[in-house]
Amino acid sequence: MNRLPQHNDWLALVEISGPFLAVPVLKEAFPQGLEELDGLKRKRLRQTYEEWCEALETDDPQFNELHTAWIEEVLSRGLDLDEDHKGDVLKRADWCAINLSVSLPEHGVTLAPDLAVVDEQRGNKALMLVCTYGQNVDLEATLKLDGWSATPPDRMVQLCRATGCRLGLMTNGERWMLVDAPVGAVTTFACWYARIWIQEHITLQAFVHLLGIRRFFVDETEQLPALFDRSLKYQDEGHRRPR
Repeated sequence: MNRLPQHNDWLALVEISGPFLAVPVLKEAFPQGLEELDGLKRKRLRQTYEEWCEALETDDPQFNELHTAWIEEVLSRGLDLDEDHKGDVLKRADWCAINLSVSLPEHGVTLAPDLAVVDEQRGNKALMLVCTYGQNVDLEATLKLDGWSATPPDRMVQLCRATGCRLGLMTNGERWMLVDAPVGAVTTFACWYARIWIQEHITLQAFVHLLGIRRFFVDETEQLPALFDRSLKYQDEGHRRPR
């Protein structure tokens, strides 16, 4: 069965800036297409998202807790990064502040991610950095934090390059922005929206298959940075984005 349209379908629903994943590379990485997500996982994500939306609309005094719970649900259970709550793969803020804090003297700030995906078998090598924001934060607006005026993507790119970790993920609960920041090469940004996950399940499937725990612990040639690198040769051939 030809799965090509499946990749075009979800690519058309993701906001992409920069050289993203080429369809031929996606076909190699997922020769059987994107498998269906576990029904219970999808149900939990939908319920938690609906609770988040309702709390937002009603100015629930506990919204901050629900905001944190929603992001935790996506990362820990949706992506299976910390399903057992042991924190082996997904490190929290305290750990990140100690192990992934970087000083940017040119901006007079010290940055650290809120969470990080790490490989304990390789000395806790950082595989993806995660920064979370309040639901009212525009992820592309310039924010003055710690005295440095910059957009969240600008801050993430600087953080990724300073820590030697190519991948970053930012979210305000609704918008989930993936960053690929290779040193000396063009940065890529790709945005998923939680509301579209609910409406178009294929976008959630793609998000989980690209950023779920299994993708971080396959052979390095099949991990996301390698897929990005292999996709570059298709950049000028019209395969990168659906027509």
